[in-house]
Amino acid sequence: MSHDPTFPPQLAEERRLDRRRFLCAAGAATALAVCGELLAHGLGEPETPEPARLPQPLAPGEACAVPAPGGEILAVRLDADTVVAYDRRCPHLGCPVVWAAARARFECPCHRAAFDARTGAVLSGPPRRGLRPVAIEK
Repeated sequence: MSHDPTFPPQLAEERRLDRRRFLCAAGAATALAVCGELLAHGLGEPETPEPARLPQPLAPGEACAVPAPGGEILAVRLDADTVVAYDRRCPHLGCPVVWAAARARFECPCHRAAFDARTGAVLSGPPRRGLRPVAIEK
């Protein structure tokens, strides 16, 4: 029986970082980061901002931008009884949306996204979610 000179392994050799150990460590770090992000979003307090106030009465089809603590709100009077308001930031990349009165919808000029006036839902373009509705006092 011959004696193996590599046995017992040296401590430095045991701590050597090879590809398998690196990929395991990188995978574990990624999983922890994703779990932390999900946990942070799940534990945050839900936003319940105070209703915004219109600075002036709006005619049907007319829009106005209203400053708010979290950013700007875009309010539109759709008809005599309906006023809607949404966070003005496009959910895709944060560009300010505008009211397209001729087409009766909200549009983001950055990537040609379109949103339904009554619901804020995506009609076309790259956003995956609609505009965030905001309570407004008429």
